[in-house]
Formats: sequence, C-alpha cells, structure tokens
Amino acid sequence: METSFIILFVAGACGALVKDILRDNSLKLPRKIDGEFSLGFLGGMITGGITGYFIDGNPSTAFLAGYAGTAVFENLLLKKNQTNEMTKKITQEIIKKIAIQEGVDPDLAVQVAKCESNLDHKAVNINKDGSRDRGLFQINDKYHPEVSDDEAFNPITATRFFCKSVKAGHLDWWNATRKCWEK
Repeated sequence: METSFIILFVAGACGALVKDILRDNSLKLPRKIDGEFSLGFLGGMITGGITGYFIDGNPSTAFLAGYAGTAVFENLLLKKNQTNEMTKKITQEIIKKIAIQEGVDPDLAVQVAKCESNLDHKAVNINKDGSRDRGLFQINDKYHPEVSDDEAFNPITATRFFCKSVKAGHLDWWNATRKCWEK
C-alpha cells in the first residue's frame, strides 16, 4: 500500500514537472506574488498523488492530475478571489447609495463597514458575554434586539440602521474600530 502511494506521488510529480517545464522551462515552488497564488511543482505532486490514490490507484491518473491539477486549483482560487472582490465592490456601491439617500457621508459608511466586517455581510463575532455582533456593521444582538438576524445580515437594512444611528448621534456605537475608519 505504501509503495503504491509513493508511486502515485511520483507520477503526480512527473505530471507537475512536465507541466512546469512545458510552461516556462523551470520548476516553480508554491508562492503568492502580487495577490496571485501558485501551487507550483509541489502542489502538482500532492494533487496528483492524492487524486490518483483516491480515484483509481492508477499512475496515469496521478500523472494527469499532477499535470492539470495545479491549473484547476489555481483557477478555483483565482475565481474565488475575483468573486470576493466583485462582492465587495457591489457591497460598497450599495452602502454608498443608501448612505447618500439617508444623508450620511458615504465614504464614512463604507470605511466603518470595512473596519467592522471587511465588507462581509455574513460576518459574526461572538463576544465574551455570549452576545453576537452581526453583519456589515456588526450590530450587536444584546444591545439591539430590535434588529433581527435577517435584518443585521441584510446589507440594505444594516446600512439603513447604521445611517439612522449616525444621524441620531450614535456614531460612538462603532468606537471599537474608530482608529481604523478615521484614517
């Protein structure tokens, strides 16, 4: 069993090796440069070995997985990063539009949301007292029971809550991240 596992990793490595050599006549190690992640030769070896082992135990499968696996994973990672960036841009636009409608500085609203949740409308923080900070603006369920989970996790209603709170003079509710958003 161990010998076949090693053979599969070697086959995966060979696939990754061929891929790297055909791509640019060099071997690449896993790395992240300028926000782009590459699994490199070692990633291909691992991908190939594991895929060959779990699919059919065939060295040919491991070789092909090593050859193609790195590109598949890199594309999946890149797509996820692109999707996250696109979601953040859309979220920023929603926040800005609502803030303008509500008469609140749109840049302030975006900065507070970035500092509170990194623009993740699904963000949750569990506090020491067991209460939860929820959504873009981390609306606390203990101090704001009037805001349901659905409302706190909804970018539109959460932004409206933030804007109404700011207009009512409660910007201090977000003092925990003030150093971040005042920059």
